[in-house]
Amino acid sequence: MQNGNKPLLSVCNLKTYFFQDEGTVKAVDGATFDVYPGKTLGIVGESGCGKSVTAQSILRIIESPGRIVEGEIVLRRANDSEVELTKLHPDSKEMRDIRGAEIGLVFQEPMTSFSPVHTVGAQIIEAIQLHMSVNKAEARQRGIEALRSVGIPKPERRIDEYAFELSGGLRQRAMIAVALSCDPRLLIADEPTTALDVTTQAQILDLLRDLQKQRGMAIMLITHNLGVIAEMADDVVVMYLGRVVEEGSVDDIFHSPKHPYTKALLQSIPSIETESRTKLPTITGSIPHPYNRPSGCPFYPRCPQFIAGVCDKTEPMLQIVNERQKVSCFLYQK
Repeated sequence: MQNGNKPLLSVCNLKTYFFQDEGTVKAVDGATFDVYPGKTLGIVGESGCGKSVTAQSILRIIESPGRIVEGEIVLRRANDSEVELTKLHPDSKEMRDIRGAEIGLVFQEPMTSFSPVHTVGAQIIEAIQLHMSVNKAEARQRGIEALRSVGIPKPERRIDEYAFELSGGLRQRAMIAVALSCDPRLLIADEPTTALDVTTQAQILDLLRDLQKQRGMAIMLITHNLGVIAEMADDVVVMYLGRVVEEGSVDDIFHSPKHPYTKALLQSIPSIETESRTKLPTITGSIPHPYNRPSGCPFYPRCPQFIAGVCDKTEPMLQIVNERQKVSCFLYQK
């Protein structure tokens, strides 16, 4: 708990599995973390570690054959009441009211997320009318203001354009406008800077930071870019193979990492102090195949500090190592 504040969203032992003919894919396998009001939680890890499926689980938009098999997702409402999202049917009215109105989502690739046969404005207006008691003219005006708030020039004209008529940066801004059109208290941004040039990435991150200050909303930022995490996050969750391996404040994670995986991720980042013409450190091996998960600690086949007979036999539990950090590693177990 941070400074006595209650979490806006609490995820506890979340397990989301995909049951396929070839076997069971444990996309999320016991994730636990909290998102606090007005704060940014960064979720980081390699591709395939379960970041996006965690976001989809929170919004209950997991596609078949996937489903949540265990765990709790507790959302604290504006009136301080609590609702357990895993107990709601994905298509129930209460879940639809939460999705978009209280929790907004910025998808990873706006070009494939927007409908190609409807204008950007039509999609914003539809979202507004689903959650607010306004007529079409009022929804259109609110949509124009949403586009203006994210820095899109000439929003009165852009609202009638299609997604393919916008540049990559404008499409991402339009996607953020859709997500924020109903003033959600939590924004989930899934790789919001993917496929954007460095300058546009900086603009999008500045935009998210400014909107957070103006609206006081919480942000759950999903990315594999540790530079984005360092710039944006207050707290960090490091995921590997569907599990949280380390959790802590951004300062602790970057200046005093505990888990060997976190250390390896940080060492692989190039810096201005890196000697020229030298190879960057890399993490040996690759993420195991979903149908062939290792026993014990999921990271042990790639871990330079592997303890034979321990790491390959028993699963480490996420435990507190100091006031602000938790780690799942036998190096820190008593």
